[in-house]
Amino acid sequence: MPTNIRHIAHAAAALLICALLSACSAPRLGADNGKFQACPAAPHCVSSTENNSEKYIAPISVKSQDDWQRLQNLLLAMPRTELISRDTHYLHAVTSTAIMRYKDDVELLYTPSKNTVDVRSSSRIGYYDFEVNRERIETLRSEFQRSK
Repeated sequence: MPTNIRHIAHAAAALLICALLSACSAPRLGADNGKFQACPAAPHCVSSTENNSEKYIAPISVKSQDDWQRLQNLLLAMPRTELISRDTHYLHAVTSTAIMRYKDDVELLYTPSKNTVDVRSSSRIGYYDFEVNRERIETLRSEFQRSK
């Protein structure tokens, strides 16, 4: 096989593999009727709307719209965190891990009538996250409490 054709075939194979991997890691995000999408079966997600006790993490209590705004600002100030979308009661951000730059999705859902912010943090790829997502939410909770 000529060298040019071999290079084109390798490039096409690499593009196909990348497309397949990115399709596999497409996150299921958003909230419906006050609940986030269910966490995947793999242990790399925590959510305050998850019934599974291993994936459950407590929501964050707030007292006002100002608290909700402060919590959003604290999340977005975390290292390697980028705002993806935001509306009145919902925020989606992506945080990249420190070493390998894997992307994790972080969601916040504010319910003013309950004075709570539901939280969800999930890795896009891999099986186990070594508790990174739980630690991220607990760090956010601690910083929020400290900033009162």
